Amino acid sequence: MTDYELEKWIWTEKDFGKMGWHDATIYGLRLTENLELDIDYILQWNQPDIEGFQFTFWVAPATLVFERPTDLTIELTQSFGDKWLEIDDIEMEVVESKNIWTIITQQGDISFKADTFKQIIRRRPSFQLGQSIPYDERGGFSFDLTPGDKLNGELRPDIVERRKKQLEDYELAKKKFELKKELENLNERHDSGQIQTKDFLVEKKELKEKIDSVTFYLRGTGYEEQ
Repeated sequence: MTDYELEKWIWTEKDFGKMGWHDATIYGLRLTENLELDIDYILQWNQPDIEGFQFTFWVAPATLVFERPTDLTIELTQSFGDKWLEIDDIEMEVVESKNIWTIITQQGDISFKADTFKQIIRRRPSFQLGQSIPYDERGGFSFDLTPGDKLNGELRPDIVERRKKQLEDYELAKKKFELKKELENLNERHDSGQIQTKDFLVEKKELKEKIDSVTFYLRGTGYEEQ
């Protein structure tokens, strides 16, 4: 796994065409003279090595600021099961020389007019198995406008160890997924008469033992059913 090469720390409305906020988590929204959002911004979705396995992501905590908005409308319906807001998309249209923005979330829409925005990446992107960053890795909740190249510190040793264990579990889960695919292919070969029953039973036993062994080590990781 190589590090993600960040193009720049501060993005603006000039970059809108190459940006995307799908599945970004909103942790907080603040109204000053600006509209400010604390988000986890997904910079890259990583295609899995094995077809059908789960994606991984490069994610960074960011402060998204729409400057001096007007005609602000917030229509959200938050259920008890929704811990945070989740962005589906951000759309912009120009009406009478005014930029009209709609932040479309899974819980409703936020719309307003604003000429400009900026998005500040607060920490270096990190490789994540999910689409959001743990609280202690993202530096808590913040509306800080300081770019991460001026702010970053080293992760605590316990976080480094936790991330190492998570990656080890991920690789084991990927191995289990491969073994289950092998077992499916073996069954298909047997059903189509491409392998004799005796050889089939021997290979099936070996594969099931390997799968059971990996499953044992994955207990309590959330990957048991992968």
